[in-house]
Amino acid sequence: MSLYTYNAYDVSGKEVSGKVEAADLAEARKRLKQDGLYAKEVRAEAASVVKSRFARPSRGVSTIDLSTATRQLSTLLSSGAPLLEAMDMLIEETRSESFTKVLKVVREEVTGGSSLASALAVHARVFPEMYVRMVEAGEESGTLDAVLMRLADYLEARARILERVRTAFLYPAVVTTVLIAVLGFLLAYVVPSITRIFEDSDAALPFVTTVVLAVSSVVSAYWPAILISIVLGIYAVIKFRRYPSFKARFDKIILKIPVVGPVLKLYYNATLSRTLGSLLHSGVPILKALDMTGGVLDHTVYEEIFTNARKDVTEGAPLSATFREATILPGLLVHMTAIGERSGKLDQMLLKAGETYENDFERAVTRALAFMEPALIVILGVVVGFVVLAILLPIFDLNQLLAK
Repeated sequence: MSLYTYNAYDVSGKEVSGKVEAADLAEARKRLKQDGLYAKEVRAEAASVVKSRFARPSRGVSTIDLSTATRQLSTLLSSGAPLLEAMDMLIEETRSESFTKVLKVVREEVTGGSSLASALAVHARVFPEMYVRMVEAGEESGTLDAVLMRLADYLEARARILERVRTAFLYPAVVTTVLIAVLGFLLAYVVPSITRIFEDSDAALPFVTTVVLAVSSVVSAYWPAILISIVLGIYAVIKFRRYPSFKARFDKIILKIPVVGPVLKLYYNATLSRTLGSLLHSGVPILKALDMTGGVLDHTVYEEIFTNARKDVTEGAPLSATFREATILPGLLVHMTAIGERSGKLDQMLLKAGETYENDFERAVTRALAFMEPALIVILGVVVGFVVLAILLPIFDLNQLLAK
């Protein structure tokens, strides 16, 4: 069952409002009629969906699928197609089965009299709050097709940036995993089998070999515990990051890491500029836009900036003043925000800043990868070479003793 908010008239003509629980919008209207109420507006309550098969998290809907569908719907609406007809065509064109089911449910809600924004809000896992609010602003202003086109541009830009982030972290993650696997195999299996050669020898072993043998004995004896500790350590970081105090410290530390920190700052600057600019350009009120932008960033340092910005803007201060106090934000962003406020084109200036930082971010990732790839290969070679050298040195010494 889902929860619906309604505005209706009773038998005396008085306007009343409230909530009703029903399986779908049609049943909600039917229940109101049975209670002697004439529905004026009935809409799904996104935050209060209870035990509905439509409210279960939808899976398999990628950002690319969402951006493609959004662009197609915008094109259909701008060509003059009615919303329901456009949604029918969109459902036919959508390849994702899970997304098709969601779109069919949304169409049913719209057919029953719900606004498109209210129908989308029920599926929060597919259509985030920012998406819903922009659609709502587009419906209220009568520019839904233009808003959807901007949404598609935003989603595609986000998908492109996130893909670059995944690419940046994938290569070092793979090389590090290979390094740990190779090193673990050498220390746990190869080194112990070779050290049997030195057991009957009274010759003193090189210091390098002694160190490797000591590490090898620990790894071969306790490798299950070491492996479990690594897994638990990664799990603990992911788990504890949900706690605000730990997350706050973690977010601050990661921004101070060389190479990684500057690249992440470019990513967040690009995201906040593009997100806030898109929301304002679509007609979302600035206070609501600030709240949603802080939520999209999901970083305590930047969330604090937008919390302060909301407070300052409420009190009448310009947004650029808050940005100027935040030392983590670059001067260019502060300057462009101030220009946008003076000219009345804050949304456009933020979108331009977003494009600038997106380009800077992509170049920074390219440079970081160009530096990281050879560096990781060198580290892999040095570590493996150190182990091999530790094994070969005593073998050479044994050969010299045998030759004498």
